[in-house]
Amino acid sequence: MPRPLPDLTHQALRRIRPLAFETNASFIERLAGAHHLTTSELLGGLRIHPPKVHPVQGGDYGPHARSELYLNAGARARISQYTSIPDAHLTHALPCWKDHRDRGSAAETRPGGAMRPSSLPAVIGCPHCTVARTGQAQPVPRYLPHHHLVCTRHRTWALGPHTLNGVPVPHTHALLHKTPEIVRAHHAHLRLTRRWGPDADDAVAQAAHLTERWRRRAPKSERIWPDRAHLIGSENASMWEALAREAITYPETITLAGLLVRRPSTRYHQTRPGQSHPLHTTIARLLNRRWLQNPAHYPEDLARYIQYAPRHPTNDTAYRHHTKPTSREGHTVELTQLGYQPPRPPTNNQ
Repeated sequence: MPRPLPDLTHQALRRIRPLAFETNASFIERLAGAHHLTTSELLGGLRIHPPKVHPVQGGDYGPHARSELYLNAGARARISQYTSIPDAHLTHALPCWKDHRDRGSAAETRPGGAMRPSSLPAVIGCPHCTVARTGQAQPVPRYLPHHHLVCTRHRTWALGPHTLNGVPVPHTHALLHKTPEIVRAHHAHLRLTRRWGPDADDAVAQAAHLTERWRRRAPKSERIWPDRAHLIGSENASMWEALAREAITYPETITLAGLLVRRPSTRYHQTRPGQSHPLHTTIARLLNRRWLQNPAHYPEDLARYIQYAPRHPTNDTAYRHHTKPTSREGHTVELTQLGYQPPRPPTNNQ
């Protein structure tokens, strides 16, 4: 027999604050758990109609990518009233708080929502910081911007969603204790973002596309990236080179982004196939990779990657964005080819 719906007409007994960039579903789940309720019981007690569920299709969603809970205006108002948190604060903290497509006036809309696959990739925030801020070890999925994937205090990198034939890969973070160059690159990334704002994001996105291409096609003489993968995860360096591919090339990505955002005069000009370009030599020298002087390591449509001129530096230190980290966008690493074996399901001994 199901439990009767609780009476939640009063204010919440415990003050649960959302973490920056947290998913709606995670915040509601933590709010419900703090009052010893399930998410369904919490919504029912607030007289919020059960959300329509749109199941995740396929096996491309790993342990971090969850179905998001999108709430309409009526449901958001009741949760704001229950938690005593202003709607403006919830909107600021939760990137998808107002992503529900409301129809009709708020007065005519019955409080409810929908559960459907998130339009943004979520990662698990730093577990140590989560414990410090919430007092619990419960993982908190968050839509962290690219320049917030690194926790410098605990030397962790939040990984994106990875699956192996539909089975989640049981790794949520890469450890950076032996790779100080990645932490230094993170500080440089923050400086670029503070100064150039959206232009820095454009430059990092374009640089990430290039460095990922180079990582996949690097000659055997390239040892920096494989060695870096070994320092991050020594038990299977080849697996970690793919799993933490953004972290592996991060120092070079940020260095290259700094060149692109500061030097609009290096805009790429078309050359004949196989013909070297001064920009190739500049990049090879900057990244200390002589093999990058070879035009074969650059896409023929390189102009598509370097086709903008930065507008101007920005003084907006509060600049935030919630776009997908580019090199994680649209493809899941196939770890089978790297010899990774997923954990076997537990067997029931009878």
